[in-house]
Amino acid sequence: MIKGAIFDLDGTILDSMFIWDSIGEDYLRSLGKEPKENLKETFKTFTLEESAKYYIDNYGITLSVDEIINGVNKMVEEYYVEKIQLKKGVHKFLEKLKEKGVKMCIATVTDEHLARAALKRCGVEKYFSKIFTCESVRCGKENPKIYREAQKHLGTEKSETIVFEDALHALKTAKDDGFKVAAVYDKYEIKQDEMKEFSDYYITDFENFSFKPKMKTSLTIAGSDSSGGAGIQADIKTMCAHGVYAMSAITALTAQNTLGVRSIFPSSPDFLKEQLDAVFEDIFPDSVKIGMVSSKELAEVIYDRLKFYNAKNIVVDPVMVATSGSTLIKTDAIKVLADKIFPIATVVTPNIFEAEVLSGIKICDDKDMIKAAKIINEMYGCSVLLKGGHSKNNANDILYENGMHMWFEGERIDNPNAHGTGCTLSSAIASNLAKGYSLEESVKKAKDYVYNALLDGLDLGKGLGPLNHMFFLNE
Repeated sequence: MIKGAIFDLDGTILDSMFIWDSIGEDYLRSLGKEPKENLKETFKTFTLEESAKYYIDNYGITLSVDEIINGVNKMVEEYYVEKIQLKKGVHKFLEKLKEKGVKMCIATVTDEHLARAALKRCGVEKYFSKIFTCESVRCGKENPKIYREAQKHLGTEKSETIVFEDALHALKTAKDDGFKVAAVYDKYEIKQDEMKEFSDYYITDFENFSFKPKMKTSLTIAGSDSSGGAGIQADIKTMCAHGVYAMSAITALTAQNTLGVRSIFPSSPDFLKEQLDAVFEDIFPDSVKIGMVSSKELAEVIYDRLKFYNAKNIVVDPVMVATSGSTLIKTDAIKVLADKIFPIATVVTPNIFEAEVLSGIKICDDKDMIKAAKIINEMYGCSVLLKGGHSKNNANDILYENGMHMWFEGERIDNPNAHGTGCTLSSAIASNLAKGYSLEESVKKAKDYVYNALLDGLDLGKGLGPLNHMFFLNE
């Protein structure tokens, strides 16, 4: 639920960016000078003082630097006091927020007296309890201090506070600090595609905007399971169950059922690359889950594409053996997976057998689990969730990250139908990461989901059957 809103001013609620785009040329014309071509580009990175010196050096203006600055400021003030208008739909939008009890304030780089003059003339000053400026907090919007001060004033939590901005760098600052962010379209910001991808909400028109959140997306890179219990099929079901839009890149086709794997037909490296490019170039995933990768050539392609696109929230389930006992990966593929993909992953999720292969030690008890997780973490620099589901006494998992470990206790369920539990857990973690949860919270929620999917007691097939990914539909 949204309880607080922090609004930028220029380009967000005021249609005012044209001032800063043309003020240099307008000032010269007021002095009877015709601006040179590309003056706007020249002034983009200039301070007012640098601009004033440029006027003197290039246009023969005899005024002092201070006189020029005062003249420019006077023109700007006239714009704010007499000419600037609200963006379309802003007034009604602010009224709706007020009716819903949302607290609002301003966070702007503009001087407070100019901001207040414009808001007052436009009839919206009453909606904002305070105006915070970069000058008042003594830092720009590359620092989250202005948003933190505004949030503290509103008395809301970051998770229930939205920052409205029209500039990508400001959106990133707020988002990285834990705020929800709404990107507001303004024609003077050219990085609209990045803003749309990065933000929680994207506003082109305040009149038609609603707080329906943008659906998060997740990509699974794994093999297909013709029986539907594991692999791509389990991943897609899990992602959909978490309210995440699922996409896939298939590494292999398998002919399998609950009794075992009959045959495997791997994708070619070129075709896997085509799949990955097709996804990333259109719908950039908020998280990536990697499952069955049968050959080193496929692993190399995955590493290359994930690095190229700077993929985020990568969860690696190092699938080596199917639940039925069939081997699913070649030895040389394990090396590429570990040496190249693990270091760029957010977390890897080996079971006990896989952790023994990766760490080189035998795991017999909890101490061995901690030791193995630590070895894998230190070897590859990634967080490790070592799954204890294959142990005899419990289903406790250990998360090892940043030199610390945490246990996630799990009750062993008397249900032999556990086909695809590893795929399901890792794709549930990826889904939760895509939705913005921390790794710890993502693991906790994922374990709860798998527990309930197993507890449902679905009984299909003649062998080790699948769990029920849609157990909640039976409630």
